[in-house]
Amino acid sequence: MRRLWNTLLYLAAALVVLYSIVNREDPDAARRPPPQSPLAERQPAMRTPPPRLPAPGPRDVSVIDLAEKRSSIGTAFAIADGWWLTARHVVDGCHAVGLVTGPRRATWAQSTLVHPNADLALLSTSLSRPALALSTRSGFARGQDGFAFGYPQGKPGDVHARYMGNLRLRSTGRYRSEEIAAVWAETDRVPAGLTALGGISGGPMLDGEGSVVGVMVATSKRRGRIITVMPRTIRELVEQHNVPVRSGASLPPLSAANYIRQANVLRRNLRVAQVYCRVEDGRRRPGRDGARSP
Repeated sequence: MRRLWNTLLYLAAALVVLYSIVNREDPDAARRPPPQSPLAERQPAMRTPPPRLPAPGPRDVSVIDLAEKRSSIGTAFAIADGWWLTARHVVDGCHAVGLVTGPRRATWAQSTLVHPNADLALLSTSLSRPALALSTRSGFARGQDGFAFGYPQGKPGDVHARYMGNLRLRSTGRYRSEEIAAVWAETDRVPAGLTALGGISGGPMLDGEGSVVGVMVATSKRRGRIITVMPRTIRELVEQHNVPVRSGASLPPLSAANYIRQANVLRRNLRVAQVYCRVEDGRRRPGRDGARSP
């Protein structure tokens, strides 16, 4: 009897020890991440959308009075086979518009098509160059980089800027229009001694991915602010005339370290070209109709 009783005690003690081992707390459990299901592992990470800025109010307006047209120069860039984009005020009122291809040489535009309510124009020419691609994005993030290329003061020049916001750009004088435009703050301009940007109007504004996000049209009264046509305005014009433009990046990524080199390549290949506007008014020397001041 005593032997049976001792056997039962030993069995009970063994069960207590086994229970404590199975149910003891794991000291590393709090430090371990919870297990994830296969579905959670396959789900892509969510990206935070860029901040959207409010639409410009009734007081956020810049007015430009377009003076009487005279022979002048500007900038244009290729967007499709034989098609070029530029600013409307660069080609408005011209008797002939040409893309400069060399010293005292130009390819004359066969037709000029303007946006009815924005500072934007299309040129149809016999000159075909690889097109710059249009961005598919509809808006900007505050502080986003922009790189503008063209011919300020009739010579090669470039601007690095960052997006600030939008405003209403109103044109009066030779023609009337009103549009939503983007405002950028300059961080750098090349060459460093360049005192004015007249002549860069019509040039492309590219983002860091190498896609066109705007067209240069004006500078503000205070040096260091530039204004461009919005991407949706560009799409409106090219879609209206069924121009077969490209979408997506067509250049290597752009940065403050390489944008000058890329700009020189585009000008050398005539993907960004100088525009000559001829007005038969008896004046011989062209002006620099670009980067207007509101």
